[in-house]
Amino acid sequence: MRRIREQAGLSDVRIHDLRHSYASGVLALGEGLPMIGKLLGHTRIQTTARYAHLANDPVKAAARKISDFIADAIMRP
Repeated sequence: MRRIREQAGLSDVRIHDLRHSYASGVLALGEGLPMIGKLLGHTRIQTTARYAHLANDPVKAAARKISDFIADAIMRP
C-alpha cells in the first residue's frame, strides 16, 4: 500500500481515509446510516453514527458539488 500511495502522490492517505470518503460519498448520494453500516461491514449502528453529522442538506449539497467537480476534472482530456 505504501508503494502505491507514493506512486500516486498520496503518501499521507490511509485506508481509513478512503473508507471515510466512501461512506461520506454514499451518504451524500442519499443512502441512510443503516445501509452505510452494511456497506462498511459495521455490526453496530453506533459505529456508523459518527457519519450522522454529514447527513444535513448543506453538507450533502457541498459534497455533491465537490464530487461533481472532481468527476469533471477526471473526465477532461
